Amino acid sequence: MKRILLAGATVLAMSAAGSPAIAARTASISFDGLCDGMDITVDRRNHTAMATGNGCDEGANFGIGTMGKLKVRGKSLTLAVNLSGKGGGAYQYVYVIDYPFVTGASWSNFYTTDGHTMSRVSNGTYTVGGTASRKTTGVKSSTDLH
Repeated sequence: MKRILLAGATVLAMSAAGSPAIAARTASISFDGLCDGMDITVDRRNHTAMATGNGCDEGANFGIGTMGKLKVRGKSLTLAVNLSGKGGGAYQYVYVIDYPFVTGASWSNFYTTDGHTMSRVSNGTYTVGGTASRKTTGVKSSTDLH
């Protein structure tokens, strides 16, 4: 009897330990016409997401956020993004990205420097699984101010 209970407890512990990996999914998106994008891990069970910059912003930013539904937009991820690795310590960015990830879907971002006013930086569409290009002359990042 003890062996059966021990075996059952072991199986239960192993399945619980493996469940976060099942719930989390990672996708790489590139912002169309720009040199950057994001690698985003979504945990659908917790309705949360984590992101890191890719392309010309690889290693320069990271963020965390939630998934939800906006009246004017539908399902989306809202991510607070820190750009301290890019020298953007005075700016706090928020990205709103359509979800589920589909090539041609929309994204937009906003920033604040004081916590009282907010401005839109950029918006556009994205490509799923696309490779964000490295920065070249004339190609900007989604965080470059106009």
